[in-house]
Amino acid sequence: MTGWMDVSRKSEDSLPTMLVEAIVIAAAMCVCELVSTPIYVSISGDAFNALPWFVLACLFAVAFSYTVGFVLLWAIESFTGRMNSPRLMPLIHALVGLVAFAVWGYAVFPAVIDSIIVPAGGAALGASGKLIIGVNCGIVGMVSFFFGAILPDRIAARRKAVVGVGAATVVLALLGGIVLAMTLSALR
Repeated sequence: MTGWMDVSRKSEDSLPTMLVEAIVIAAAMCVCELVSTPIYVSISGDAFNALPWFVLACLFAVAFSYTVGFVLLWAIESFTGRMNSPRLMPLIHALVGLVAFAVWGYAVFPAVIDSIIVPAGGAALGASGKLIIGVNCGIVGMVSFFFGAILPDRIAARRKAVVGVGAATVVLALLGGIVLAMTLSALR
């Protein structure tokens, strides 16, 4: 009998599946945030430069992936554990990612953008800007969770590469934290 603390792995030499899923999701979200950076810069009224916004967006994407994302991955695994349809799993992951990151993005990203541009004399985001951000984050979540469902079995045995990608996402998040701290301290 397996307990709730048992960790699933593709093989004995591979990393835990859920850890690899979270790392893939975080990396995919960072790539998607890089692609989405011009959208955010435009929505903010060009109040941001692209690179600082990219690392700031990575901070929130990585924080989501390694906290809320783990909970969601566990929930997906728990609720679909008895399903005998592996072809549906990527779609279920994508749907969960779409909804969860859309809600996260709609709540977090506009709040951060407003906390930076309003004290700097800019206008707060309107409803359409927030909606665009929510839709964009939904797409980012859908794509990232889809890749999180299809890639782990293929790459879990490549421990060094997966750990390196995970470390890179953490470094991007730390840089985002530094940018956020410097920005907020300059606005005081």
